[in-house]
Amino acid sequence: MYKEFFESFILVFVAEMGDKTQLMLMTLAAKYSVIQVLSGILAGVLLNHGLAVYVGSFISDMTNEYLLQLLAGLIFIVFGIITLVFENGDENQREYGLSPVITTALTFFIGEMGDKTQLSCMTLSMDALYPLIVLAGSVSAMLTIGLIGIIIGTSLTKFLPSYIIKTISGLVFIIFGTMRLII
Repeated sequence: MYKEFFESFILVFVAEMGDKTQLMLMTLAAKYSVIQVLSGILAGVLLNHGLAVYVGSFISDMTNEYLLQLLAGLIFIVFGIITLVFENGDENQREYGLSPVITTALTFFIGEMGDKTQLSCMTLSMDALYPLIVLAGSVSAMLTIGLIGIIIGTSLTKFLPSYIIKTISGLVFIIFGTMRLII
């Protein structure tokens, strides 16, 4: 149970460092209070990653465990390679004319749709004994990274270039993928 929490927390945390979502949250934090943005993150991640965990759990009921491990390992390695090779483009911010919490939640939900963290949650929940623990780990990581992005994220890029953050993120995905293929 702890393994599932920490594995999802670490993967999501590392994947989101310097990612478009963290940059998006910095922009929203300039407009809204920290509590409003964190509440929006919570709502958005519960919807987005909750959907991913549900789909992952559904897939796991229909597939052999060995194939799930193989698929999960390959997906993580592909995420790592994609992270190392491709740069994230600038995201267009949308204003929905709703409350700050709902605006943040919708912006987050739409921005994360199909993102590597959502797909990671789905992949981790495929073979998880406790899929809700995977969701708790990913929600905790997104709230933590959101808080970092809001409070000190802008100064982080002054000391650590984004290519280093992306390289570390990519390598973590490759390591987790390789571990799933070996074990």
